[in-house]
Amino acid sequence: MNTREIRSFFGLVLRGFRIFLRNRAGVFFSLLAPLIVLLLYFLFLGDIQMNSVKSALEGIPYDAKALRGFVDGWTIAGVVSVSCITVSFSAHSVMIEDRERGAIADIFVSPVRRLTVSAAYFACNFVVTCAIVFIVLCVCFVYLAIAGWYLTAAAVFSAVGMVLMSAFSASLIGTLICGFIRSSSVHSAVTGILSAAIGFLMGAYMPVSIFPTAVQYIVLFVPGTYSAGVFRNIFCRGALSELCNGAPEAAEKALRDAFSMDMDFFGITIGAEEMAWIFAITIAIFLAVFGVILAIRRIKRKN
Repeated sequence: MNTREIRSFFGLVLRGFRIFLRNRAGVFFSLLAPLIVLLLYFLFLGDIQMNSVKSALEGIPYDAKALRGFVDGWTIAGVVSVSCITVSFSAHSVMIEDRERGAIADIFVSPVRRLTVSAAYFACNFVVTCAIVFIVLCVCFVYLAIAGWYLTAAAVFSAVGMVLMSAFSASLIGTLICGFIRSSSVHSAVTGILSAAIGFLMGAYMPVSIFPTAVQYIVLFVPGTYSAGVFRNIFCRGALSELCNGAPEAAEKALRDAFSMDMDFFGITIGAEEMAWIFAITIAIFLAVFGVILAIRRIKRKN
């Protein structure tokens, strides 16, 4: 990539970022949506999760504060993992609007390679997603600092790293899907359906362990499932260790299984490390698919 292409790339990324920020309502609701879900959990659904943990620990002494910390961590993990996907998909409105208004045709007329344009849309989406999700993550850290902090410095850095990894994956998959969408109305409809369904499909709102067996196997094919699993281990591990301090090892194992901190991967129990590796492999697969699609389009244009 020569100097002109590099300048064009960063110019297109900056242009897309400015266009997204110009839509203040879109920015506001992209940020507000995960915070509303978080608030609903804490106000209404948190007690349900608390009762589930209490049932699993029946007859075993536990720390009530650690119990709340475990439930809060599980909730935050779900919201952050889902936000990476929903925010990314919503931010693709910049590319869709360019295509709908014909602006993308003007860009292609300029002496900039299509690969550079595609990479710029992807990079812009990644930056927007990271910016918004990091704000959500900071709000979550502030809440945990007030309600009960069970995270280590390593856990905080791991959370930041997983946000970057999840945003990259979501931006990549979103770019592939939105590449076939031609109008804002279709994009809005697909975004609404995705926002409603993805949290359940990846086990972020409800533990995968309570799903029917057939659904549990379907969930294993959703990349976000492994992202959510890693986030759960990051946010819940410290509180779980404190919660089960002095309790039988079987009690901790039961909670890890019940709340999908460990997962059944086609008959094999996997933990956070294995889930992170599987997630990384899915990113590599989609990256390869993205490259193949770009190569096919380039060959078609030449022919």
